[in-house]
Amino acid sequence: MEGNDWKEEKTVIAKEAIFRIKISEDALTCEMLYIPPTGEAPIPTVERVKGEMNSHGVVFGHDEEAIQKLLGNAAAREWIVTAKGEPPENGRDAKIDYKVDLNILKPKAVGDKVDMKELGAVINVTKGQLVAEKIPAFKGKDGTSVLGRRIAVYVGKDKNLPVGKGTLLSEDKMQLFADCDGNLLVKDQKLTVNPIFEVNGDVDYGVGNINFVGPVNVSGSVREGFEVSAGSDLRIGGVVEGATLLSEGNMMIKAGVRGAGKAKLMSKGDITIGYLDQAFVRAEGNIAVADVILNCDVGARFDVVVGGGKKGQIVGGRVLAGSEVVCEILGSEMEPKTDVIVGQLPEIVEERKQKQEELGQLEGKIEQIDANIDFLKDLQHMGGLTKDKQELLARITKAKYQLKAQYHAIQVRLDELDRDEEENKMDGCVRVRNICYPGVAIIIRGVRYIVRERLRFTRFVYEDGEIKLKSFE
Repeated sequence: MEGNDWKEEKTVIAKEAIFRIKISEDALTCEMLYIPPTGEAPIPTVERVKGEMNSHGVVFGHDEEAIQKLLGNAAAREWIVTAKGEPPENGRDAKIDYKVDLNILKPKAVGDKVDMKELGAVINVTKGQLVAEKIPAFKGKDGTSVLGRRIAVYVGKDKNLPVGKGTLLSEDKMQLFADCDGNLLVKDQKLTVNPIFEVNGDVDYGVGNINFVGPVNVSGSVREGFEVSAGSDLRIGGVVEGATLLSEGNMMIKAGVRGAGKAKLMSKGDITIGYLDQAFVRAEGNIAVADVILNCDVGARFDVVVGGGKKGQIVGGRVLAGSEVVCEILGSEMEPKTDVIVGQLPEIVEERKQKQEELGQLEGKIEQIDANIDFLKDLQHMGGLTKDKQELLARITKAKYQLKAQYHAIQVRLDELDRDEEENKMDGCVRVRNICYPGVAIIIRGVRYIVRERLRFTRFVYEDGEIKLKSFE
């Protein structure tokens, strides 16, 4: 057109929006890439996008908010997750939560060292104690893919609590309790509480020390250095070496004790034993020894009876009994020091001896302090006491009063022991069916009698403040 400006109009070709779709390998997500339309092609709606996904089989988990983000941010040309499936939740099997440590025969660490005698062979439990609890199974939950398909899962399996003898199941079957005091163990894949702890063999490094709430039976021996503690009766079939035995009930040792000066036996009931050799023995009941007591320290609240075996002899050491000591032979031709003390409770005799030794030690300390005080006071009178010496005098004077207070407390305790002994005194006697050798000391209710000649069929009794000899019966 002549004389007129003109512009060449560009025609934009209309192109439909383009959608690209990616479905994850597990079919749990669908991602889309949106290329917007050109020209006069319509802008797609959310429904259009959904239809596009449907056409690709994506029929589950459409996310409208993500679709709107996709359409509103076309220039970014980024992949956006527009559909999400429901992931599956795998099931879990039921589990048993053990409330006690079942790892027995495992050495115990003591500081930087391992004590090979402490193997934890006993798992003590008490009646009513929770020993195991069930964590229930989780069945699981199926998932759904964006393609609308079910995703199957592992279904958790149930498991029963290992109910065995001596255990009790709760009403809801979710907890397991001990039904008695005893040793917890796994037997035939079940938890069992055995009220008796049994060792079929020796107590040694293969078993370790035993500390049990109930009775203990050992078919074999107890080796040197090991300890066996029973909350009730204790039975040993073999020999006890230099070991420690503790019993809340009676103690029975079929063979005997070869203590080597290291064995220690303590029972709150009676002790019945084959023989005793170099051992420390205490019973709150009676002590019965079949063969011999050799160089031991033996004490019983009531009677000590030695007999029924080959010898029935007491040789060397010390024997204490609240009531009576009976044996076939007392002492020997070698005349070893043998003391027999009756008519006094062993615990009172021993505590009195301990307190008297403490008094002797305190007297020595007080005498030494008195000498130092006298020396410092002499210096003070002469005007030669320095400040350091004055402080020393004050300190040791204070120490003297403290020691005297301890001395007085021990004297008070000794008076109490005298009263206890008077209240619990027994007649006390020593009976020797066969021979009593010279050199034996008989102490009845504090009165001492030294045997000077060989005696037979003798009974030692306390009468009118002295010890008298009578016939055995």
